Amino acid sequence: MSDGGGSAADALDDEAERRRRGRNPGGSRTAGRRPTPEERAAKREAERLERQQRKDAEAKAQAAATAAAAAAVGEKTHGRGQMEPPADPPQEERRGGTRPRPKAIPFYPDPPDEDFLWQVTEAGASRQERIPHTAVLRLALRRLAEEMTPSDVVRELGGPVQSTGKRGRPRK
Repeated sequence: MSDGGGSAADALDDEAERRRRGRNPGGSRTAGRRPTPEERAAKREAERLERQQRKDAEAKAQAAATAAAAAAVGEKTHGRGQMEPPADPPQEERRGGTRPRPKAIPFYPDPPDEDFLWQVTEAGASRQERIPHTAVLRLALRRLAEEMTPSDVVRELGGPVQSTGKRGRPRK
């Protein structure tokens, strides 16, 4: 056998190897493949667990801050050295649980609000994007939550407190 035949086969093998590497950088067969549904589900589950852990850590930090604030309030004394009594727990805690959330929250926009939602839809259509009304509402609620507390919202939207008088429809 001559060296010329062996080197030609080696050259062909080298060329084929270079072509394979050119299509798939690094020569890995799994470099460009799509993840399987099981891998995607595992990744989503890992992301969900990470979000839950962050949420739990934030809740613990909030509880610690609330406890520290309550301790600071509890240390205040009245004129004769007596400790201030602790505040009553919220009504949901007194009942032994939290109130269940409603399945759906109806939204009935006023005509100016509805016009604004349609303007957002038209602006999105001009950019070839579909912006659902619920996304606009979520954005508005997030911004409202950044600017106001729930009690501020109640104070802003609620009317004067009715301390006396009849409630409901008058009887005949």
